[in-house]
Amino acid sequence: MSGPEPAALSNADLQREIQALQARAFERYEDAALQAEAAPDRAEAIYARAERETAPLIDRANTLNAERVARYRRRAARWRRAAIAVAVTGTAAIVWLAVTR
Repeated sequence: MSGPEPAALSNADLQREIQALQARAFERYEDAALQAEAAPDRAEAIYARAERETAPLIDRANTLNAERVARYRRRAARWRRAAIAVAVTGTAAIVWLAVTR
């Protein structure tokens, strides 16, 4: 299962594609459960086939989710650096005001 590179997708597109992949995987597992219920003697083979068929979907969703997590971590690091810069600037301003009075 391949699609556009995760880095090329927007956050909304990442989320949408992950949800679509999850829906397809769940649908496949639900179908397998119904088939296994109808033919209990073949349940193991039915579930194994469902796992094989959904493996590419799950791999793609994991790849997309890894990109999403990496983006959130980069964003958190940027906010952390900005907060530190504001704190240092504020502290310097307070010290300067205290010293000049």
